Amino acid sequence: MDRAISDSVKRKRKRKLITRIAIACLVFFTLIVSLRNVIKPSIKVEDFYTERTKKGNIQASVSASGTVVPEFEEIISSPISSRIIKINQNTGDEVTNGDTILLLDTKSAIVSLEKMKDELAMKKNNVNKLKLQLEKSLIDLRTQHQIKKLHVENMETELKEERYLNEIGGGTKEKIEKAELNFRIAGLELQQIEQTIINSEKSMEADMYGLNYEISIGQKNVNELQEKLNRSSITADKKGVITWINSEIGKTVSAGEELVKIANLQSYRVEGVISDMHAVKLAIEGKAVIRLDENTDMTGKIVSISPSVEANTIQFKVKLDKKIHPLLRPNLKVDLFVITSFKENVILVKNGAFYKGGTKQNVFVVQNDKLKRKDVEFGVSNFDYVEITNGLSTDEEVVISDMSDYERYEEIGIRN
Repeated sequence: MDRAISDSVKRKRKRKLITRIAIACLVFFTLIVSLRNVIKPSIKVEDFYTERTKKGNIQASVSASGTVVPEFEEIISSPISSRIIKINQNTGDEVTNGDTILLLDTKSAIVSLEKMKDELAMKKNNVNKLKLQLEKSLIDLRTQHQIKKLHVENMETELKEERYLNEIGGGTKEKIEKAELNFRIAGLELQQIEQTIINSEKSMEADMYGLNYEISIGQKNVNELQEKLNRSSITADKKGVITWINSEIGKTVSAGEELVKIANLQSYRVEGVISDMHAVKLAIEGKAVIRLDENTDMTGKIVSISPSVEANTIQFKVKLDKKIHPLLRPNLKVDLFVITSFKENVILVKNGAFYKGGTKQNVFVVQNDKLKRKDVEFGVSNFDYVEITNGLSTDEEVVISDMSDYERYEEIGIRN
């Protein structure tokens, strides 16, 4: 019959097992460390690239993105609400002053113009009728004024006669008072007519001014629509190339809607976009470099900077020093570099994947068929070079490939 194992025996066995596992792990760790010291890491010569340090000048820069656009581009919009009925030119066609590009339907606009002309003619006729009526009213008032003036003069004469008769004993006081009353009443009536004439003249002037103003507005509307109709045949007003055209025949377009873009492809500029974290590095007249391809750079200067931030970016415009180049094309995307400073006679190394953008990091240098790690301090940088401020001298061969997988090693062998 089997006997049960006691708890003390179980504990002893468990401690022995844990001790054995710990010893095994320690041996394994020691073996790994020993192998790392015995077996040195190595890398094939074709797996990395090197460049030698040198003395030179460097323009520090920050990266941006740019789009090439024509320096002068005209946008022709529809002068009226209409529809496209004919296309004479296409995108890419070269046009000169006077060339017809497309035609718009003008039937509806012509009907509207004739209606506006008729309404304007009626307003002019109404103004003439009102003017005649007002002039007739003024003539009647002036006639009444002349009659009343004569009547007042007659009242004044009668008053004088009554006073004379009273002086010689042939008149009475009652007659004098009556003559004076009639004279005053006639005078007031004369003043009333005079004020009515003044008021009528001012009212006539105001009415005529308002009506003439309405006629002036109507005439301007007629002239404006007539001018728009004259532009319904979309033509080029200068030499250039059509970079875009609304070529959908029969499409309805609104007044002000874009129809054609004509550009001068003999002159370009660049519209740039940069992160707002570099806003302080942008300046009017600041220098910029435009990279068209790996072997072609162009230079320019910043001529305008947007005051607003959109989606954490700032827009700016660059005027090219040389405005024409065979590689320049409308809407071409380019690398754009804003120059921030310039240093002379400093130690440089070619920029590459090894550079992480900080001021201090480890790099590998070729020495006696081996790569040795060095602590290096960096200064300014641009799209081509990085300034070395400490840790390297001239004519040292530096690995410019990404060596992140080997950065824990102080020395790496080179295999052929």
